[in-house]
Amino acid sequence: MQLKLGKYYISVTGLLSNGWLSLPKFFHRSTQAYHDALKAEGNVYSSMFTRDGIHHTITVWKSKEDMQEFMRGEAHSRAMKSLSEVSRYVKVHGYYADEIPTVLEAINKWKNEGRRVYGSPQEKCGDDVPKPTDCWECEPFEQVYA
Repeated sequence: MQLKLGKYYISVTGLLSNGWLSLPKFFHRSTQAYHDALKAEGNVYSSMFTRDGIHHTITVWKSKEDMQEFMRGEAHSRAMKSLSEVSRYVKVHGYYADEIPTVLEAINKWKNEGRRVYGSPQEKCGDDVPKPTDCWECEPFEQVYA
């Protein structure tokens, strides 16, 4: 039995910046990579935007191989090398689909199924974040009479 893959390969990235001082370098690198993606072989759709403080890119490709070829390109490689300088969190998700997803569909899949690559878990990015306990551990006496 052969597994049927979707018609398109979708790649979704979300990033939280290190702060306003890192934004110029981040936007410079990500804009270069974005423009290269627009011109890349096999690219069907590209979007770059910020939502809820998270900087996103969504790209749609004719194949996973086309996306991987783009990732090996100069602009994308430079952007990846500067991640630790410009970001405190990065999460990615790639998947096959028969149709180009809406932005909301792509972000929801990213939140629910994405892989955190860098940084601490972030609740607003769909990660499970450990909750701090509301009180200190009780003494045995307090537990019995509480």
